[in-house]
Amino acid sequence: MLQLTNVTVSSPSKIILDQLSLTVSAGEAVGIVGESGSGKTTILKLLLGLPLNDLVITQGSISYRDQAISPQKKRVSYPFVGTELAWVTQQSSLGFNNNRKIKDHYEDLVKSHRSQVEKMRSLEECLQMVGLDPAQVPSKYPFELSGGMMQRVAIALALATHPKLLLADEPTSALDVLSKESFIQTLIQLLRTEESSLLFVTHDMSVAKKLADRILVMKEGRIVEEGRRDQIFQNPQHPYTQKLLRAIPKLKL
Repeated sequence: MLQLTNVTVSSPSKIILDQLSLTVSAGEAVGIVGESGSGKTTILKLLLGLPLNDLVITQGSISYRDQAISPQKKRVSYPFVGTELAWVTQQSSLGFNNNRKIKDHYEDLVKSHRSQVEKMRSLEECLQMVGLDPAQVPSKYPFELSGGMMQRVAIALALATHPKLLLADEPTSALDVLSKESFIQTLIQLLRTEESSLLFVTHDMSVAKKLADRILVMKEGRIVEEGRRDQIFQNPQHPYTQKLLRAIPKLKL
């Protein structure tokens, strides 16, 4: 479904992504793990076509569903961002206006996808899919909902356009333990029922263990190890992967 080949992104002082290659297959959940500054979030910005500020794409190729995309020096332009490809941020609540109700945010989404309106899911259907009350939540303001509920709302809005690929940036880092577990289970269920793909980044190996089919370990802009979830957790090869696993509290290898 998605393929990056030998992508290099540089700042004026250093290389941020160093000949990075990765694939995400249809229906697959891929987790990218690594410490802050390893280049994880830059990958998502690149895929979303967000401005890279002082970063420059110096080489590499990207394809989505066999459609070749030519990255420009400063950004990649995708016609399918917001439709086939959706994004859930680290703290989704920050992207909402506290003076506007959830249903107002959905209406904004509809207006921005006028050509897709007939195919879009209703807000009520989207909320039901993530386990939220479709009768109560639309009339709520963001500040009236918990962090965990707002993460679910963000996914609900993302699902409105029937995305084939969901990108998530540290989606559980702002949640408490109970909300985190509930959110992960919601994502797993959605991936099963919708047959969508997921590419997420996290510094938390315990999240990757529960959510990913395949894991990529990043350090200083490079993928130092890649493998199926069980392979990474049961037989890690790279010292950095082993270090990340040792950092998980009470992990039984």
